[in-house]
Amino acid sequence: MGPEILTERQCKNISRNLIKAVEGRYRIVPLNSLKKSGYTLNRPIYITIEKDKDAYIASLDDIEAFNYADTEFEAINGLCEEIIALYEDLRENRKNLGILPQRWLEYMDEAITMNESS
Repeated sequence: MGPEILTERQCKNISRNLIKAVEGRYRIVPLNSLKKSGYTLNRPIYITIEKDKDAYIASLDDIEAFNYADTEFEAINGLCEEIIALYEDLRENRKNLGILPQRWLEYMDEAITMNESS
């Protein structure tokens, strides 16, 4: 018995169902603010929101930052805090960064304006 050949309609249905399954679990959304005074985003940054059983995960893959929380709102706010903490740490240690942290800092320097009073 040979392999089963799918019809075009069956392939489209499989594709549609796969897209629905992925869309139901992951969303990419623009973040327009870091929600802390003294920090301004120069442009939206795109984060991923993932629903994982009883928790939400907000992540910014460009700098490998993420946060888990019970609600989407808490996950996004926690991610904003994580981004700010990482940015401040990288700025303080600018002269001693490896290749990857240096790339993260370059990304954040382009995306974030930090008021000097912060």
